[in-house]
Amino acid sequence: MKILTTSLITLFMLSFINYKSFGQQIFYDDFESGFVNPEWSVYFDGEDTLIAAGMSYAPDSLLSGGSYAGYLQDIDTSNTGAALAVAGTTNLYDYSMEADVYCYVNHPSGVSAYTGIVVYADNNIGTYIKMVADFDVNQRIRLYNNHLNTITFEYSFSYDFLASDIPGGIPTEDGWHKMKVEVKTINEDTTAFWCYFDGQELLGCPIYDTSEDVIGSGQFGLFSFQQDNDGVEGWFDNIVVNTLVSSVEENSSGIIPGSFSLEQNFPNPFNPSTAIEFNIAESDFVSLSVFNLLGEQVGTIVNEYLPAGSYKANWDAEDLPSGVYIYTILAGKFSQSNKMILLK
Repeated sequence: MKILTTSLITLFMLSFINYKSFGQQIFYDDFESGFVNPEWSVYFDGEDTLIAAGMSYAPDSLLSGGSYAGYLQDIDTSNTGAALAVAGTTNLYDYSMEADVYCYVNHPSGVSAYTGIVVYADNNIGTYIKMVADFDVNQRIRLYNNHLNTITFEYSFSYDFLASDIPGGIPTEDGWHKMKVEVKTINEDTTAFWCYFDGQELLGCPIYDTSEDVIGSGQFGLFSFQQDNDGVEGWFDNIVVNTLVSSVEENSSGIIPGSFSLEQNFPNPFNPSTAIEFNIAESDFVSLSVFNLLGEQVGTIVNEYLPAGSYKANWDAEDLPSGVYIYTILAGKFSQSNKMILLK
């Protein structure tokens, strides 16, 4: 039912931020006041605005929602079916954006119709990145920018998560789903993304944008599109944006280690927390995980891109039983494992 109504960021500044850890909440909107947060604006000049509409008008009620939800649609046909609402500032970087989104499966219009969320939007340079539930002919979740080559009909940055990449597969009917993107600027040439659907990380993450249109900061937002004149109804709720904070302490004093290494945890035995130091000789994506003796992964300590340096990470095993555990680091071609003992 229709309702009328780059900045350049240095690598030093970004070195120690872990996409898995969340800091300050910088934005929230559940529309329960009956109005949208005043920070919302339009990305396209003259576009339809995001409004708070009664949940009773939505195709289906959201169990975790209230009386209102956000509604966005290109009703006035000003942008050939696309509508994009944005908030925040264009110099914002390294954050997580999540929302409950009403997703369409094989929309009866017979043309592409999808909804999603947006990160790193900057109308001053004409770029935004969107994660959309494109569950029509191609059946995929798409992460891509808006720079389309009109000759090849390819975007300069685009990644498709297919059914095999989505825990639980492609939904078989329309409904509300939780969508989330964590975005981190690695350096002026690289931005990394971690995408989630219904609380599960999609396989293949992180996804790196190294295209000529890579963007290092920008606003967050909501997106609705249907390939026709007036778009599709976009319904959204429970928008949360958090900053990302560090989970590892950099302690190299500016000295780059001559080799990779993983130190013995201390204290050992421990109860319930311990510290693990490691050295990274070259900038790379670093994974530090914990396994039990059955080979089952029971913890993720570090899972991020790190510049060369020496680091210390803390791990809390309060919810695990006493026993011997293996912690393993992977950084490029380097891997090493050590044992540690949890004694309660």
